[in-house]
Amino acid sequence: MKGDWMGNHERFTPEVLDKPAEYGALEKLEGTWANHDLGDEKTGWGIHTTCMPSPGTHSETLPGKFTFLCENYREELTFTRVPGGVRNRAGANEQFCGAVRYDQVIHNQAGHLIHVENGMYLWLAKMYNHPADAQSVEEDIGFPELGPGAGADGPVFIPNYTVSRSGTIPHGSTISLLGRDRGPIRGKPRFPKGVDAWDFDHLAISKTMGAAGTDPGDPGSSINLDQPAPDWVRDKGLPHRDPSGNKTYTQRILAHRLYPYSVRPDLRLRDAIRHQEIKDFVLLEMDTAAEEGPRGGILNIPLINKYVPSTRMRLKLWIETVIEDGKEILQLQYEQITNFEFHFGDDGTTTLWPHIQVNTLRKKA
Repeated sequence: MKGDWMGNHERFTPEVLDKPAEYGALEKLEGTWANHDLGDEKTGWGIHTTCMPSPGTHSETLPGKFTFLCENYREELTFTRVPGGVRNRAGANEQFCGAVRYDQVIHNQAGHLIHVENGMYLWLAKMYNHPADAQSVEEDIGFPELGPGAGADGPVFIPNYTVSRSGTIPHGSTISLLGRDRGPIRGKPRFPKGVDAWDFDHLAISKTMGAAGTDPGDPGSSINLDQPAPDWVRDKGLPHRDPSGNKTYTQRILAHRLYPYSVRPDLRLRDAIRHQEIKDFVLLEMDTAAEEGPRGGILNIPLINKYVPSTRMRLKLWIETVIEDGKEILQLQYEQITNFEFHFGDDGTTTLWPHIQVNTLRKKA
């Protein structure tokens, strides 16, 4: 793989077609993963936070009144390798993907099915250079523009990603994320504590939702999520005194019985590994958006696109090696954040509503 990143791809030969696929970091995923400690409500379950438009509202006339849902869930996530490299032909550049199918099924604590999804993870790092040869020139009528050896010197496609995920979600959205792998990294994944955890990149509350009454520009106003929620969170008279205030807007998120995870769900990942010995981990980070270079995206059916469009999805996935009773055990943790955008705030701007899912899984026997 070293040559791929230097713009010096391996030369394609017919023998390449007989090589096994390369799956990179995805190889460890094969099998079925599930929650392994459902007796512990604090850390053994997955959790999601979801904001949706309140009944009776519509975007044309009403500001962002919303319904908030936060609940524990259990999950089965199955990965199945697709045998053989999947060939992407692009002339002088060829890519051989290692494809891994995934199937996801999620139930809440009451046993109700709340989510299903399927799709593909692709390992995209394997590239080849395929110049013209006498046979291709003859069969594809390449002459007089092409001759044997054309394309050997480029242009060379150099991907700035190693992994992708494509998926179909039955609400009517299709996703495509691109990203990179890192690791193995020794030790545990690191998560913040105290006021440092008040980071809007990971909160179920966005700045456009009023920031829960804090000042995003003043770190001193951040809420310490490792302490009990502030007194105003339990003030039942607040909605009547200040119905349009920032605190009223997000009070129920901080007052939820699953606090602080209702505010920052990935703290459950932190707490799930608090007492574990983790040798190392591989991190996959993917996004439908990118600051530069190729981008993925989300396609929505017309109703979703008009009223509750999903505009961005980010995924962090940790494949961890846990030491338990002298044995090495694989563990999977993930944080997935999807941006919904619906209605407008009091200032007329579009409101961003984070939908967050996190879970800690282990392979079933």
